[in-house]
Amino acid sequence: MARQGVLPRQLLGELLKLGDITGVTERYLNPASIDLPLSEEAYRMRSGFLIPPGTTVREFFPRVGSDSHDLKHPLEVGVPYLIRVDGTWNIPDGVHGRANPKSSTGRIFLSSRVLADRIGMYDTLAEGWSGELWILVRPECFPVRVSPGIALVQVRLFEGQNSPLGRLELDFVIRRTGLLFDEEKRSIKKPSQDGDSLLLSVRVGECMGWECRGSLQTLDLGSFDHDLTDFFEPIVPRSGMLKLRKGSAYILATRERIMVPPAFSAELRATDPKFGEFRVHSAGYIDPGWGYGADGKVCGRPITLELTAHEDLCLLSGQNVACIQYEHMLQPPDVPYDLGDPNYSGEDGVALAKFFKR
Repeated sequence: MARQGVLPRQLLGELLKLGDITGVTERYLNPASIDLPLSEEAYRMRSGFLIPPGTTVREFFPRVGSDSHDLKHPLEVGVPYLIRVDGTWNIPDGVHGRANPKSSTGRIFLSSRVLADRIGMYDTLAEGWSGELWILVRPECFPVRVSPGIALVQVRLFEGQNSPLGRLELDFVIRRTGLLFDEEKRSIKKPSQDGDSLLLSVRVGECMGWECRGSLQTLDLGSFDHDLTDFFEPIVPRSGMLKLRKGSAYILATRERIMVPPAFSAELRATDPKFGEFRVHSAGYIDPGWGYGADGKVCGRPITLELTAHEDLCLLSGQNVACIQYEHMLQPPDVPYDLGDPNYSGEDGVALAKFFKR
């Protein structure tokens, strides 16, 4: 059987060295993804859009209505902006890509979708693709200032087809190292499943998270010293229940502790709408080595959820809100997540974005 899976950091580095990807340095490499640095070319759009297949983004976006935007000025709430990604991009034959907002982007509810030349879908790079990449950005809760070189989105590259673990493989890994752990760090031997994904639930209780109802303050992504209370307020649940307000945004955490062994990566997936009308994550990609430590004895860590409610809804602790799907790596990364210098390796509960004072 031909090998297939997510390209690790060391193979992504080879694409840089061989010139398939230029204008992007190694500092943008993660254990299993490449950050997409912003250029200075930006436009204020009249609306979001998708391009017709076969058309370049640059050819099409003037038809939607656009004005040049200087990134020295903040991005306004509810307004879409189109920002070109720096560098040149040539994806090898047999390799395709999928993009996700970075964790820090999701945790400030900054909607960020990738548009690629000649592809009529968001966040998708076809096999052998080359061209310009753009990011369609829209602040949801408060104004945001970005600058060239900052990355809002990361892209994973796959050799062959996507390769999620099936039920039997999941069972083997659970029995060997564990994947989900309870709050006492005990392996959950038979987690609830939805097809080839494992169900995750929300934790409701003391110090459970944060709510944002909107703010007029501007969050500058070049600073890591913002006052948290200018943008969020702590959640105080009542009677073991959280009432979500339609239109508000919430930073919560899973009740389960999640481990991603270095041979795999993982992605959060939305549950069926029958569980409730809400969006549970804005980012969702989890690097190989998360919650694994040096030897697999860390017993996982909770995953932060970025939840927006489409209806008023009461959440109970342990209520299913998301799925997690594990995927094969082509090979383990040379530096798994926990052994690098990550922003969120120390989190053991709800973690806000890196832009706020600790």
